Amino acid sequence: MLKFLRHLFFPHDSNNQRAKFLHPSSLVVTIGLFIVFQVTINQLTINYPQILGYASQISPEEIIRLTNIQRTSSGLSEVELNSQLSAAAAQKAADMIARDYWAHVSPVGTQPWNFITQAGYSYRYAGENLARDFSDAKSVVDAWVASPSHRENLLNSRYQDIGIAVIDGQLEGRETTLVVQFFGAKLSAAPSVSSVSTSIVKPVSAATSPSTMNYEPRTISPFDVTKAVSLTLLIIFVTVLVIDLVAVYQKKITRWTSKSFAHLLFMLALLIAAFIISKGQIL
Repeated sequence: MLKFLRHLFFPHDSNNQRAKFLHPSSLVVTIGLFIVFQVTINQLTINYPQILGYASQISPEEIIRLTNIQRTSSGLSEVELNSQLSAAAAQKAADMIARDYWAHVSPVGTQPWNFITQAGYSYRYAGENLARDFSDAKSVVDAWVASPSHRENLLNSRYQDIGIAVIDGQLEGRETTLVVQFFGAKLSAAPSVSSVSTSIVKPVSAATSPSTMNYEPRTISPFDVTKAVSLTLLIIFVTVLVIDLVAVYQKKITRWTSKSFAHLLFMLALLIAAFIISKGQIL
């Protein structure tokens, strides 16, 4: 076993003074296995969501708290929880799950503002932010703040009320967590659709009010599993590469060929995979 590990990870006569893990054939096999692993994870997520689903730790209360922190730090007044807007957000989230779409407007043409008015909220101004596939509330709000259009909604001085929905369900063939955020300002006159703004972000959750929110976080997240595997491979690769470079320097090994470019491409691919998987999506 020790000989095998030495052959795999350390420069030695048995591997021509280059760790077998760094050989092009080994890198190809590693990439192939990673692709097979990812396909397997995706299929498990679709076919066995009760085993491998998205793990969410998002609460509506925390979304509201972090939203108001952003507003007060910008010199704006806090928005207050409105049960009608929360009910509208829950209906919008349920509609996205039922009709299997990820957009502000439903496939049948239903606008976000229809859910707001149907919930009994008469608005002068209204706005919507959406998110999915985030694991915690801070990541959701940070993503909104980093997006100009979502930030504009978040920091709109005209808004007085807020409604939040956080829902776990299957969207576009895989388990996810949706977050719907509605902003509004009540009106004394007829609603003005022209003053409405929208934004979408990929990460989510649903409930009629934070106090009645009921969700069950899953213990295994496909995103966390894939991220962990990617980072583990990256750490192993960098460690073995450093050991290889040190051995070449100390033993003054002369190589006729160099695979540095292939190694850099492999490391770049792992970095990109880890970066993409490390956060939710914004639309």
